[in-house]
Amino acid sequence: MNTLSPTASPTLGYPSVASATGQYHTPRRFDGARSLAALLLAAAVAALVVVADRLVNTWADGHLLAAWVFSWIVVLAGLALFAGTARRLAQRTMRGLDAWSRARALARADARLWKAAQSDPRLMGELMQAQARDLVDDLAFSNALAPMGLSPDLVEPEGSRWERFIERVGENRLRNMHLHYI
Repeated sequence: MNTLSPTASPTLGYPSVASATGQYHTPRRFDGARSLAALLLAAAVAALVVVADRLVNTWADGHLLAAWVFSWIVVLAGLALFAGTARRLAQRTMRGLDAWSRARALARADARLWKAAQSDPRLMGELMQAQARDLVDDLAFSNALAPMGLSPDLVEPEGSRWERFIERVGENRLRNMHLHYI
């Protein structure tokens, strides 16, 4: 009778890779850029094959083997020529879509924060205080540059005003997290 050790796989009786290395590797997640690159490459090669077929039909005149060989040469050349371009285009498209969806998510979060602030006077007060501090800091920043002879237009603080505003609101909420309002 074969007994299995605690580190053995329940089906084969061999030690599992996860228990031997102490790590569990998650399977690769779906990569949309690879799928999009494959789709773009297939579309480009299909268009080349259609053009090559039209061209071959005019001069093949029954030479089926020559037409078949030429079609495969066109397919393989198209795969070789367009693989890198399709991959770069797919990656650029996925980065653009990711940035767009991230911007949309931030806009929705900002809208939810503003809607919550309209119904909660404490949150609205925090938002107004943070906005006032942001304006004061901008003024202090430009005043600090004046003795050095620098214009505040030349040096821009890190992040946009709205990002700094949201960051300050978050910091203020974290600072007051343990206060209990009555």
